[in-house]
Amino acid sequence: MTRTIIIETQSDADFALLQELAHRMGLNTLDVKQNGQGELTSSQLLEQVAGSWQGDETGDEINAMLRNDRWDKSREIDL
Repeated sequence: MTRTIIIETQSDADFALLQELAHRMGLNTLDVKQNGQGELTSSQLLEQVAGSWQGDETGDEINAMLRNDRWDKSREIDL
């Protein structure tokens, strides 16, 4: 079971201390900084969902692989 606790720290040192304690306990942490309004910026939201990897394929080759690997066949549906 995964549980989430949100802790608002006043300084980077406070956060570092809490993060170190969590790591010592074998817990994962995620540093999500918020702007003054308590909302994530666009770049912070992008960082949460985006990823990257090293590969020899070009973007066009990756797109072709994704298209070719789709299993998209028509199916008959009786309503």
